[in-house]
Amino acid sequence: MAGVVAGFVVVALVVFVGVKIFGGGDDKPPTAATTSASQAPTSSVPDIPVPDVPQSVLDKLPVADTDGKVAKAPIDLKSASGGNAIRVDKAMPGFAEPGKDPITVIPKSQIGSTTWLPVLRTKRGWAQVRLPARPNGATAWIPEAGRDRAQTKWAVRVKLSKGTITVTYDGRSRGTWDIGQGKDTTPTPAGETFLLSGFVDPNQTFSPVIYALGSHSDTLDSYGGGPGTVAVHGWPTKQGREGKVSHGCIRVPDAALKLFAKLPTGTPVDVVA
Repeated sequence: MAGVVAGFVVVALVVFVGVKIFGGGDDKPPTAATTSASQAPTSSVPDIPVPDVPQSVLDKLPVADTDGKVAKAPIDLKSASGGNAIRVDKAMPGFAEPGKDPITVIPKSQIGSTTWLPVLRTKRGWAQVRLPARPNGATAWIPEAGRDRAQTKWAVRVKLSKGTITVTYDGRSRGTWDIGQGKDTTPTPAGETFLLSGFVDPNQTFSPVIYALGSHSDTLDSYGGGPGTVAVHGWPTKQGREGKVSHGCIRVPDAALKLFAKLPTGTPVDVVA
């Protein structure tokens, strides 16, 4: 029981909720700009060619999802996306460097949500994206051509030393709350991550509404049989919702959960020590 309530567990029966797909925004009509990368301004420098990867090679690559581990992925826990994201609309390979050998396969959906990944930088027709797989900070390069791009004004900042979470829109705070965070032996991992998916798990009575992030516990391989994904979720009592009380997840009050329902997948989440 302790393992289940300590963190996020993926179960067979989940219901997608709350979290928006890019194109959604604030309380007003959609404001996030979504454009095709093929419409971006052209450059005189030619794009780096996209390798043709045989299916036999793709079949052997690790999958970049919350259950996966991409051992050869470049690590970047510091670069911010600025709210920029790119859509993976079909399963596709990710590369350690543009045009080089592939290191992973990125699926088109993540826990029931369309795959939108933060863009850290671009280079000659390629985008470096943050992955939702282990290890924390894993990245890969994908071709930009034909991919939808978007930018959100939403952002989340977690300050572990102060025990708070702040949600902002266009740089302005929409709310700050005290949080529950990981114990000293199972700390909440610091670094840049992002909102991966939101769903309802009716089996989790401590907080049926769960928002999974793109990061994982650095000290535990699993939460109650799940992949050890760090999530933002509620808790029925204030005592269990504040201080160092979890296995790494971030526990928040209902008001914070309701605001999270406005955030699109791919929203940057910066967790600082």
